Amino acid sequence: MRINKMVLLMALAVLPLAFTGCEKKEATKTVDWFMAPENEAALEAKLKECRNNPGELGNTPNCQNAELANHRNFARKPATPLKF
Repeated sequence: MRINKMVLLMALAVLPLAFTGCEKKEATKTVDWFMAPENEAALEAKLKECRNNPGELGNTPNCQNAELANHRNFARKPATPLKF
């Protein structure tokens, strides 16, 4: 009986360790980081990834920051006049 309790106690102690660190968490990038010219390729890659799977990734911090950076970059570009 004592061995069964010991095994149960050990299993309960080890079980939470099995679930820690299972998910790799991506470091959160800021809007300014995504807007930097040297990070343009990373912005495009993140936008493509987020838009390909909006159900799972759409509300993640990096997807939201990339979308906002994209909107700000677009708004900063001068508009080209229409030619008729």
